[in-house]
Amino acid sequence: MTWLRHSVSNVQYSTNSSKPALKSVPLTVVGLLLLCVFFFFWRLDAYTLFDRTETETAEVARQMWISGDWITPVFNDIRYFDKPVLLYWLMGLGFQLFGIGEWAVRLPSALFATALILATWQFGRTQLGARVALFAATMLMANPFAFGLGRTGVTDMGLAFFIAAGLYCWYSSYASGQKQGYLLCAALLGGGVLIKGPIALLLPGLIVGIFLIYIGQLKAVVTTMPWVRGIGIIAAIALPWYVLVTQANGWIFLDKFFIHHNVDRFLNVIDNQPGPWYYYLLFTPAGFFPWIVFLFIALFRWGKWEWLSPRFWQSRSAVEQLPLFMGLWFVIVTIFLSTASTKLPHYIMPALPALAFLCAQAWEAESEHSSKSTRLGLSFVALALTVLGVGFLVTLGFINDPALPELRSRIEATGSPWILATACFLAALGNLLAAFRLQLQWAWGCSLGAFCVIFLTAINLLMPALETQVHGPLLDMASTFHKEVRPGDQPATLGVYAPSLNFYGQINHIPVYEKRSQIINQLAHPERLLLLTTESRLEKNQLDLSAFQPIHTSGIYRLYALPPGAVKASNKKENNR
Repeated sequence: MTWLRHSVSNVQYSTNSSKPALKSVPLTVVGLLLLCVFFFFWRLDAYTLFDRTETETAEVARQMWISGDWITPVFNDIRYFDKPVLLYWLMGLGFQLFGIGEWAVRLPSALFATALILATWQFGRTQLGARVALFAATMLMANPFAFGLGRTGVTDMGLAFFIAAGLYCWYSSYASGQKQGYLLCAALLGGGVLIKGPIALLLPGLIVGIFLIYIGQLKAVVTTMPWVRGIGIIAAIALPWYVLVTQANGWIFLDKFFIHHNVDRFLNVIDNQPGPWYYYLLFTPAGFFPWIVFLFIALFRWGKWEWLSPRFWQSRSAVEQLPLFMGLWFVIVTIFLSTASTKLPHYIMPALPALAFLCAQAWEAESEHSSKSTRLGLSFVALALTVLGVGFLVTLGFINDPALPELRSRIEATGSPWILATACFLAALGNLLAAFRLQLQWAWGCSLGAFCVIFLTAINLLMPALETQVHGPLLDMASTFHKEVRPGDQPATLGVYAPSLNFYGQINHIPVYEKRSQIINQLAHPERLLLLTTESRLEKNQLDLSAFQPIHTSGIYRLYALPPGAVKASNKKENNR
């Protein structure tokens, strides 16, 4: 198998020429760190938090920080058991150091992304050689999944880091026969359990178990692993919070966290996030383009598929078995996520480190044996980049949202479509030149450069334009809420669920009403009601507030200050229904 031979030769080369390799290590680390700063830290607070998951997470952390209760997560005066506590703790530490804001919310994800890239490079360098390691690290970095999650305050990047770093440590111990990696794996998986839950143990357990069964080494390897110390490390890291939160909340925590947000999310569609069984087979190749192109070519070239047989792998060394491990890693995670009822594109992130290694090895093998397939693959990349560039130019014509009338003109004024299209066209030209000269390194550099330009344009130009149109009115309302709410007032919304109001308005409790009767009941109380809603919601609920002028209007949103009994006084007949 060509790929395996190249894996072995890379390891032998890096071993036999260790001095040059060691000299290049600091330079490579500095280069990767600079890329990570650009991809994950550059203008991290340039745009506001996204409704709803990011702002929910940030608001839970904010309420933990101001209340001093670091055990029970709370959102909008409701116990919030969607996720474990580690990310909230890290965000709370960020609030302490940098103040409440986007930087502190997103910093943990940026750090996890950087650690994941460096861990991927280090593992690849020791197992496969310097060039494959660099390919894998940059391919893992330069894709929309990693870029988006590394700049968003959610748990997914943390989970991807803990699982990947844990599996790297496990495989290092498996390959070397030393036990330190097993213990480091346990510590990392304990962190995963504390940031996402049982899935941080389930997925690695399936990957390692099926891999060992496949190569016929389950009993031989499992009996050498330090299980007692490993379980003790996981328990010491993850168990204390689970015990404390159960003591504080009892069955409510066990039901909401383990049953609803783990079992039910797998078995049933939650929060209107469905998807067919092939959901990730569509999103993953598109998101990992162009790196995945030569992996498809490599699979086609192998032809006889003899490598699918367990016998093919059982007599091979640990280095030669690494493609199998990575392949099983990617396939198992993809199948697991595909069978789950609730789906989102970025859930595939824990599988991408393995995919990055598979693609990197395919590119390395192709670069050493350039042929017609190289020209074919790079020509396809150039064609796809050209189509993408044309898409950036024509998509603007399809933006026609009556609720955001200025969105199209604001995006057009930034010049973003032309910049994005130009980056794609230049990268396409670079790939054509690389195809002519049979230089995959050129194609890699051109594609990586195109990603840099695309992401830079998105951060510096596109997001600010979207900000004013999409998030601007809501942020304006949050600011008004913060200024207008007086002691004794009751802020609320009718048909508007926006955690941004809580976080940016710094208001702990904003009830979200869906029915007219709820508004009537609230107005029976002695406090003033500050009600945020939209005209469409008022019409849908047949709620007549024409006797009251909004105290503030922004976009589609209206903010009313209603005294007790306001609706009854203005519309007695309607209240008698």
